[in-house]
Amino acid sequence: MPKKRPDYLRKKFLASMKKKGIDVKVIDHPLILEELSILRNRDTKNFYFKQGLRRMGELLTYELLREARVAKTKISTPLCRTEGCRLQDGYVVIPVLRAGLPIAEGFVAMMKEAEVGIISCWRRPDLSVAVEYAKIPSITGKHVIIIDPMLATGHTLCAVREALKPYGKPKSWTILAVISTAYGITELSKAFQRGTSVYTCALDDEAYSSGFISVGLNSHGYIVPGLGDAGDRIYGTPKRKNG
Repeated sequence: MPKKRPDYLRKKFLASMKKKGIDVKVIDHPLILEELSILRNRDTKNFYFKQGLRRMGELLTYELLREARVAKTKISTPLCRTEGCRLQDGYVVIPVLRAGLPIAEGFVAMMKEAEVGIISCWRRPDLSVAVEYAKIPSITGKHVIIIDPMLATGHTLCAVREALKPYGKPKSWTILAVISTAYGITELSKAFQRGTSVYTCALDDEAYSSGFISVGLNSHGYIVPGLGDAGDRIYGTPKRKNG
């Protein structure tokens, strides 16, 4: 018997996340929507796909830091002394390898004093996730921004959250994802504390078919319509080992 479509309404879902303390921001700026269309297009070549993700990082930085705290400082122009501003808090950007790197490059290009950590994860055939490598600065008292282009099942971000526990207690958690699913956001809400923000350019929650895990998420854990495997579309498809 065909599987019925879940009883799902976007407005209701976002409200339920708000109650759990997860603030989901779907960014619909025209420049972001145009860039997203280029990324979704299967005919976009690797180089332009990577450049598009980098630009997404730049554009999302503006949105994320819109309400950042600033401290007043004195500066000298060529003519006189005046008052300026500087970002008050520390930020740590953590891209999930491989696909998170171009977005992180865009973020750091806009915010040069941000610290950068690296974490590598591997998704197994059963959709569980193993953390293979982590090189992270202290995150205590800083705003931590985790970058994963595709927030599909949410298992990667939950594994990353667990792996980051030894590195300190941050001031806040923020997730940057190009495309997200309701299922993935629900899963990460179980691992991340209240006050966590999710910035995404699209919430794919329309497609559904028999065998799907949830709206917008097929049985293989891929987002539909999505944009395919972001890592492969940046760097090419790696050769699989025999056996």
